[in-house]
Amino acid sequence: MRPLSRFISLLAAPLLLASVVAGAHASSRGQMAMTLVKTSPAHILVNAKGMTLYVFAKDSKNKSTCTGQCAMYWPPAMVPMGAKVTSKMMMAGGTIGEMMLKGGGDQLTYDGAPLYTFASDKKPGDINGEGVGGIWWAVVAGTAVG
Repeated sequence: MRPLSRFISLLAAPLLLASVVAGAHASSRGQMAMTLVKTSPAHILVNAKGMTLYVFAKDSKNKSTCTGQCAMYWPPAMVPMGAKVTSKMMMAGGTIGEMMLKGGGDQLTYDGAPLYTFASDKKPGDINGEGVGGIWWAVVAGTAVG
């Protein structure tokens, strides 16, 4: 396994479901029009300790806006001291990279999106932060990594 990340298989992809819900439209009577879609198993990106990695919808590419009290609940996924992401690594349909934080240290990124863990995830595989506030999402990739 790579030291910076590993994957956990899931039966459904929460982000795929979220995109279906976001794409649903209201009918003329104000009700949600829903449809069923078939999804394939997906993988959630986790850190070396098996903790789920999340993205924050308010961030922009290579720029974290979760600081102060936010970062207490959503700690940045940091590159360990002495470790370096020597070049951008392709992984499961995306690119793992790093960005420098203003306060020092390097935060991991996925396709330029800063990555975080969630303080309420207590053990590997927990995804308690999925969908929190409609702005926090687990990183889901739909292809298996060998």
